[in-house]
Amino acid sequence: MKKEKRKNENSIIKNKTISILVTSLLFIAILVCIICDLAILGKLTWSIITTSSIMFAWLILIPIMTLGKKGISISLAILSVIVIPYLYILSILIKENMIFTIGIAMSIIAIIYAWCIFWIFKLLQKRKNKAMIITLLLSIPVYLIINIILSKMILEPIIDIWDILSIIIIIIFASILFIYDYIKNKNEKNM
Repeated sequence: MKKEKRKNENSIIKNKTISILVTSLLFIAILVCIICDLAILGKLTWSIITTSSIMFAWLILIPIMTLGKKGISISLAILSVIVIPYLYILSILIKENMIFTIGIAMSIIAIIYAWCIFWIFKLLQKRKNKAMIITLLLSIPVYLIINIILSKMILEPIIDIWDILSIIIIIIFASILFIYDYIKNKNEKNM
């Protein structure tokens, strides 16, 4: 019991140290961008974009860094809430409406997919290979949905040779994992 308590305390200290280090590095990155922007252009221009992007990333990363695996759901919740306002701000800063229009559609699909992955791995904690297989196979319809939406927005073909190649690679990886999982489970049953 003391070992477990000590392990938890060490984990908390390690997570806090990592979060302080990453926060410091991101803060330094923001300062460097602002200083460079002011030195080169004499005013804040592109550094506003990098600053808002770094802050966006920090808000998503901090729960995972401080809480470990327990912070994944919090990070996903934060991502789900702030991604659309972030895209709106980004589109205003860049002065490009397509970032917001395309970004909303893609982020909604990506967030739904990310939550699906979260729940698949949560439900199949003891069968990580099976969770990975389902995640890979689920990525194919997500991939196609994204292509269909993008083709309507930017008038590109729905599928091309690279899309077909990507889907084949996903199926190959899923098949390899399936065979590995099958052999592993069969060997465990025989023992």
